[in-house]
Amino acid sequence: MSIMGIEHHIRGGIAISCLAIGAISLAGCGETTVNSPQSAARVEAVTSAALSGPVHGRLADPVEVRVIGGDGQPLPGATVTFSASGDGSADPATATTNSDGVASTHWTLSTTVGANTLTATAATNVAATITAVATPAKAATVSIEAGDGQTAPAGSAVAIAPAVRVVDAFGNRVADAAVTFSVLSGGGSVTNGVRTTNAQGIATVGGWTLGPVQGPQSLAARVEESGVTNNPVVFTATASSPTGAQMVITAGNNQQAPVGRLVPVAPSVVVRNAAGAGLPGVVVTFAVASGAGSVVGSRQITDASGTATVGGWFLGPLPGANTLTASSAGLTSVTFTATGLAGLAASMAAVSQTTQSAPIGTNVTDPPSVIVRDAQGIPVAAVAVTFTVTAGGGSVVGSPATTNDNGVATLTSWKLGSVVGPNTVTATASGLPSVTFNATGTAGAPANVVASAGNNQTAVQGTSVTTRPTVRVTDSNGNPVIGVAVTFAVTQGGGSAAGVNQVTDTQGQASVGSWTLGASAPNTMTATVTGSGITGNPVTFTAQSATRIAITSAPAGPINLGTNFTITVQLQNSAGTAVTLAGVPLTITIASGGGTLNGTLTRVTDASGAVSFTLINVTGSAGARTFTVTGTGLQSATTASINFN
Repeated sequence: MSIMGIEHHIRGGIAISCLAIGAISLAGCGETTVNSPQSAARVEAVTSAALSGPVHGRLADPVEVRVIGGDGQPLPGATVTFSASGDGSADPATATTNSDGVASTHWTLSTTVGANTLTATAATNVAATITAVATPAKAATVSIEAGDGQTAPAGSAVAIAPAVRVVDAFGNRVADAAVTFSVLSGGGSVTNGVRTTNAQGIATVGGWTLGPVQGPQSLAARVEESGVTNNPVVFTATASSPTGAQMVITAGNNQQAPVGRLVPVAPSVVVRNAAGAGLPGVVVTFAVASGAGSVVGSRQITDASGTATVGGWFLGPLPGANTLTASSAGLTSVTFTATGLAGLAASMAAVSQTTQSAPIGTNVTDPPSVIVRDAQGIPVAAVAVTFTVTAGGGSVVGSPATTNDNGVATLTSWKLGSVVGPNTVTATASGLPSVTFNATGTAGAPANVVASAGNNQTAVQGTSVTTRPTVRVTDSNGNPVIGVAVTFAVTQGGGSAAGVNQVTDTQGQASVGSWTLGASAPNTMTATVTGSGITGNPVTFTAQSATRIAITSAPAGPINLGTNFTITVQLQNSAGTAVTLAGVPLTITIASGGGTLNGTLTRVTDASGAVSFTLINVTGSAGARTFTVTGTGLQSATTASINFN
């Protein structure tokens, strides 16, 4: 057998017992030549028919390729790798050629419409490319392409014919999809309403003519397939007034009626085209423009003659001008006028506050104001009202005042008198009951502050003064000012205070909570009023603190035992100055020398801050003695030595 014959049988799968792996030796078979295994020389497509299918779809038949070796014969056992373009795929991606040199795979096309390629590679630079055409999938979504939100005169066609776009689930435009266009509202019509999408997936209605009534109208476009989202889509359009149309008043202008009542003739308009013919079906809206009235049946549609009439027009509650407008889209609106009439003045009542307050000599914040009405409660204009000060001595500006269209008369200002207390103004008008306004004049801004209690006091150090320091705040007229903040502070002496933040009471007074004196001399406290330009601010209080006891007189001795004698002491401050503080208990005792001290040993200071221990005597053994005087919170004092016989 020849070597070529052996190679053919090997590719055909026939086992030859004399073959060796690697090099082929045929010596035992009578042959002396050897051939090496063949490598891939080219790859060729087996499938010859044109391939196509829907996007993202798997082709029905597998794709086959044949690998040809260097000898021009099919090559079995070769590895072929398949690679699809775009987001397509091959399954399997790698295959091995069979005994005929053929390998196959299943090809799923990409999601993009158009040419797809599949490359089969058997060795480096040895490949074949197969082409398939991906067609759109079934219709999945419909959307508006053009022609939505237009405006055109009623009864005419819109400028842009409505169009829709149909795409598959991957956004590819779908051709030949059936679409039906139909009017939803407005009474219009379409031409060529049944269409199919073109190569770009677009279907366009032949034309859309709006109905005769002005306002919103709509058109639907439905894809005649199941499973399509957003189906149908709806186009909207606004029908405006016909070209050259105008609206004119035909009845109900320039009327009069009692306020709050219907006008005798209901306002009416007619809408005509450029030729003067009435236009039916035009929407006309009647609305109150001024006067605060109201309408019944504000939305009207012109009848066969082009006429629209409001249901009714009630004038507002106040005398004077009222206006009503009639409007329609695309047309110039028209305005009706009417006058509201009031009856004779019958009552007068307060509009502003009748009780208020303000600082004396200033204007009240709400000047007196009254309203005059007729017997039906309707405000009456042009009534003269006189405002007069009747108590408090103040003054007014702007009297007499005349009622306006709302029946209201108001003073320009009312200044209160200079004395704290009641002020009144009375409003009068001919034939009407009067109205009285009251205001309380309060003190003005703080202008002065003085000490009203608690100055120049005395107390033992560490104790509170008897009278709490108090200030009085007044305005420039001497009136007490209420609610003013006053701050107390210890400024000298080392003492302390409680309740230092106070507010003046109804008498204009404020008192510190307490003042405990310190040991230094003197003790001072200030009271500061919040504000500027206040005379006497701040106020300073002074106090003396008794800190020690001083011996002012004592016998020199000798003194006979049992004989009465007198020792006198004085309260002093830290500087050695006498403190005139009465009622402080002091006690005398023997400090040294022993024996018994007899008599009244505890006495209280007099008005000068002194104590005389009189009618005291000593019993016991003869000898020298000293005496000590003590008091709570005070530095004690001890006498010089005194001899007793």
